[in-house]
Amino acid sequence: MNSNTRWQFNPFDQTQPLKKHESQVQPGLPRAQSLTELQGPQPNPVVRPTRPPVDRICKDVPFPLVQKLRIDELFDFRHGERINIDLLVHHLKNEGRLADSTWRHLLHQAKALLVQEPNIVPVSYGCTIVGDIHGQYYDLLTIFELGGPIGQQTYVFFVIST
Repeated sequence: MNSNTRWQFNPFDQTQPLKKHESQVQPGLPRAQSLTELQGPQPNPVVRPTRPPVDRICKDVPFPLVQKLRIDELFDFRHGERINIDLLVHHLKNEGRLADSTWRHLLHQAKALLVQEPNIVPVSYGCTIVGDIHGQYYDLLTIFELGGPIGQQTYVFFVIST
């Protein structure tokens, strides 16, 4: 055996094998129990209910939206795939989820739009400059509430990516 080898050994852990010079039980002394033996059998993992519980701690907090937002509800394909921003903000603010096809289409559109944008964009005076919000959706909503609606106010976002 290499003398440079370091062993991680916890002397209180009864499940680890004993060294050669250690005996199992000293005569006249009872064997100490391991932590897992003291805790006894472990309960089964918690099964989460599929529906929200009826008895809630904060009764004034509404339940999250259960229905996933579909692509035909979010986009108006009759008028050039215009997105219903108000519906999207409301749905996400109420902890709603998007259907797979919806978020994929949304990301595809965002990517296509961002690829067309240049690296440097001239910005007129009177815009709101926002630092990296690190994906905090409720912070983004607060910025829009304080700075003004998207159509009326120009925003410049700095996004730091690695």
